[in-house]
Amino acid sequence: MEKLESFGADAALVADGTAIRYQLVSGQIKAKVVLHIERLGEAQGISCNGAAHLGALTNLRDVAENADILKRFPSVAQAAGKCGGWQTQSVATVGGNVCGAAPNADLLPPLLVQDAEIELTSRARGSRTLALGEFVLDAYKTARAADEMATAFLMPAPPTRSAYIYVRIQRRSAMERPIIGVALRLTLDDSLKQVQEVRIAVSGAGAVPFRASEAETLLAGQTPGKEAVCAAADAILKRCTFRTDARASASYRAAVLPRAFAHAVSECATAITDISS
Repeated sequence: MEKLESFGADAALVADGTAIRYQLVSGQIKAKVVLHIERLGEAQGISCNGAAHLGALTNLRDVAENADILKRFPSVAQAAGKCGGWQTQSVATVGGNVCGAAPNADLLPPLLVQDAEIELTSRARGSRTLALGEFVLDAYKTARAADEMATAFLMPAPPTRSAYIYVRIQRRSAMERPIIGVALRLTLDDSLKQVQEVRIAVSGAGAVPFRASEAETLLAGQTPGKEAVCAAADAILKRCTFRTDARASASYRAAVLPRAFAHAVSECATAITDISS
């Protein structure tokens, strides 16, 4: 932390370097010094006692295989287990995936639907927490101050009668960034027929991954059937700014997103019913 305070905006923080290495070489990130933070033990590890604490330097493989995360926050584990192959996951970190603020970052949607917060620490001011939705400001831009580093991610305990999923659309089975990502947390009422609460987050459909709050409002209180899901999907599309790149066209993204969302709702509703029956 002392060196980060000294160098400030002239420093780039590197843990494993799976993403930032290209950004440094290509000139996307300009830094006079690189600070290697991989061995900072205080920013590693997972604790889960209802709520969860993910150290920012915890590798993605550990998240994907952690029994408590798999049980209580399965969409987070799913996303961590889909970031490239196991070789990448064994070194890539939670903090690197989130703080890179890529438009199609895998971990951002499932963390957003869990109302996650990021803990930022500086030597001069100590620690502060910030809602993840307020942390990512634009593509590859965050609210992290020059003398701060991400030290943890905090997730409150999830509600009962809930199911979670992360749907990742890609052209190959591994080693590929997602074209579209959809995370869902669905909670049904006591009757298991109507949506009590829903959290929806999407990546690859704009400059930053986002919570689809308008769609959440439309789906809440409804039976999660075709009509309600279609209305919610239309609301999501209105929030999107699709682009064409080497992975997919804007029209393909617009066509596949509603299908991915409908699949997510169906899978979650079925999972809750199966567990409760």
